[in-house]
Amino acid sequence: MNTPVAVHNDLDLPTGQRERKAYATLAAQFALIGVELIRGDPEVIGQTPYYATRYGLWKPLESLDAARDYLAKRTKAGRGQELQTQ
Repeated sequence: MNTPVAVHNDLDLPTGQRERKAYATLAAQFALIGVELIRGDPEVIGQTPYYATRYGLWKPLESLDAARDYLAKRTKAGRGQELQTQ
């Protein structure tokens, strides 16, 4: 039997401070350049909170700020820039 996953209510925060909204917006921006932004599983100890993936390559990202920086580098380099696993 499937049980609903508890969702954190962030509606008491200003729109600009909502983590789910920030993630959804950033994931859409990643999709525009052909890269998928994936949330890691918070239950797994030691797992990175976010990952960027394209063509089977994975780039761990420590925070949404790190994801924004990664996206900025990719868009400045152009859409042809491949995923770097550095």
